[in-house]
Amino acid sequence: MIIDDFFEALEEFYVPVTVHPKLNVLRGGKTNALNELVPISKNDVVNDSDKVSLSEPVVPESSNSVTTLAMVQSLGGGGNTLPRRYSWYSQHEFPIGTIVEYDNHIMQIDTVTDYNHVAGILYTN
Repeated sequence: MIIDDFFEALEEFYVPVTVHPKLNVLRGGKTNALNELVPISKNDVVNDSDKVSLSEPVVPESSNSVTTLAMVQSLGGGGNTLPRRYSWYSQHEFPIGTIVEYDNHIMQIDTVTDYNHVAGILYTN
């Protein structure tokens, strides 16, 4: 019951999230033909056949959500002032360093906090 109530309260924040479980910047990343570590590229993300598509709550990380909402609504064009950290409430577990796509941005998971014993969720940002 608690789990259902929690996710119902966050329903307006549900958005498409694409997770790339095999693309992890902290677990070996990607190697070239010479077995040298090379950066993960946009093509790696676009062509990832192992991606997982989810619809889960994601909110900008801020101590004042009203200020964040006002900031986003007032943006006219550039978009360089959008929040750079997001909180993602997931029922799925992915390791730190995993590549995630949200709102046309490519990010990585920085931290995972397990609230499974309380609400059946993992707090990820």
